[in-house]
Amino acid sequence: MSAPVKLSFGLNKGGATKKLSLTSKPLPKKKNAFGTAIGQDDSDDSDEAAAPIASTSKATAGRPMVAQPPANTKLSRAQKQKQEEQLALDATVFEYDEVFDQMKEASKVALLDKKKESAERKPKYISRLLETAELRKQDRLRAEDKMVQREREREGEEFADKDAFVTPAYLAQQEELRKVEEEEKKREELEAGKSGGMTSFYKSYLDTSSKEHEAAVAATLAKPAEGTSRTSFNVAPPPKEKTEAELAAEVSAQTGRRIEVNDDGEIIDKRQLLGGGLNLVRKPKSDAEAGFSMPISQRKASDKDDSRYSSSSTASLVGQGLSPAERARQARERQSRELERQMLEVERKRKIEDEEAHKSKVQKVQKRNDKSKVEMLKRQAEERRLKRAENAKKTAAATAEGATS
Repeated sequence: MSAPVKLSFGLNKGGATKKLSLTSKPLPKKKNAFGTAIGQDDSDDSDEAAAPIASTSKATAGRPMVAQPPANTKLSRAQKQKQEEQLALDATVFEYDEVFDQMKEASKVALLDKKKESAERKPKYISRLLETAELRKQDRLRAEDKMVQREREREGEEFADKDAFVTPAYLAQQEELRKVEEEEKKREELEAGKSGGMTSFYKSYLDTSSKEHEAAVAATLAKPAEGTSRTSFNVAPPPKEKTEAELAAEVSAQTGRRIEVNDDGEIIDKRQLLGGGLNLVRKPKSDAEAGFSMPISQRKASDKDDSRYSSSSTASLVGQGLSPAERARQARERQSRELERQMLEVERKRKIEDEEAHKSKVQKVQKRNDKSKVEMLKRQAEERRLKRAENAKKTAAATAEGATS
């Protein structure tokens, strides 16, 4: 069998190609879009390229990715000028990390102080419970004393000619109550001169909660840069609302009408303010206050809530303007009155029960000692006696007959 015929394609002849390859250098091969030469097998380079890629992926897997800055970081002239102005105002305007670290250090110091204070704090609830128990005991003694005094007043001159015996324990108790009342009066006089009420409570609460914030702000202002001065940016206060007297004067000056104002500076009839461009508009009610669009059950519940709120607001208005000692004294007086009322109620029920028991006993004795019943019992006893005598006669007669026979 003959050998296969070899075919070759191309414009150049074989001899010319050989001469060119011997006399000149090989031309560089063109590369495609993937970086490999045209006609070159990229299987050989795949293994070599895979090793550095795998190593770099392993090296970057354990650390977070950091955003690289853009290639073009040049600032415009306006941005540079703005930065220079800000640096002239405050040299630490771009020191974010330093300011944040200072704030965190101040908050840590405040937290440590708070922990130290809580560790050194003494128990306060047990002592308060003991004080409350002692106060309740004193209130009970006062209520009992008042109840006894009222009983003596109701008795009047009934036992005026009798001798009264007072034990030393009762005298010591009365002296202790008198001392306690004097101490309470002195305490109330001392606290009356002090500013009390909800204002002092809110003030102390805000002072306590703002310590950490003030420490953080002080830490940021503690170390200013040398040669720089800080500027203070004060926030303007909100505009003051006009009072009704000022509003009435303004409307009178604009319209020429006379707006009537009472002694407290309140407008008597606000309909006088109505006019062109100056009308009082009522705020639209929300869905929860839609009137008859609400179910009946919800309207009843809202009415109950309103009544409860009105009663609580009335009680709060009564307690306004009083010091904490006065409010505590009024609360103790209410408790004493309630305790006295309960003790009087218990005493009244006990007396009623004793009277009922006495009446029932008297009724039983009266029923037992009734005249008709006594006569009936006498008659029955007489009948039994006669019957026994008759039976005795019959027995004697029968015995005599047996003896004669």
